[in-house]
Amino acid sequence: MGKNNAKESMVEHSKATRVLAYICAVILLPVYVSGPIALILISGKRLSNADASTVFILAALVIGITYLCGKYFFLMVRFLRSLKTKMTYDDQGIALYKGSETKRYSWNDLKASREYASCQIFCLMDSSKTHLFSIWEYASGYREFRQKMYEEVGI
Repeated sequence: MGKNNAKESMVEHSKATRVLAYICAVILLPVYVSGPIALILISGKRLSNADASTVFILAALVIGITYLCGKYFFLMVRFLRSLKTKMTYDDQGIALYKGSETKRYSWNDLKASREYASCQIFCLMDSSKTHLFSIWEYASGYREFRQKMYEEVGI
């Protein structure tokens, strides 16, 4: 990547951003776990006296909230695991740096990547949909990277 004299740009989560992410995780992860459980316990007492439509509505609500909390829990944990990873990108693709390990991917390899706007996270995934890196909107260089990603891949 750097051998063709193309300009490389860096995307990384600063120390302040990482601290903010850990604070959010301390607050949100217990909510994602206990929220559906609390809803089941609270609504469970009312189910014995409820008619069929109330039971159906409560069941749908519990299933929906459990799904959303599970999804957000999964995304948060996956994001936290990639917080210390750094990334550079240029016209050929990206390079991920985690410790002493470096992995390179072309822009075509990243077509399965996905944005989760409700979480403010963009997940880089390779062609086999393996998660590579999660980028929070607050990462340095995020906006420039997203513009480049849109130009190269259309995402």
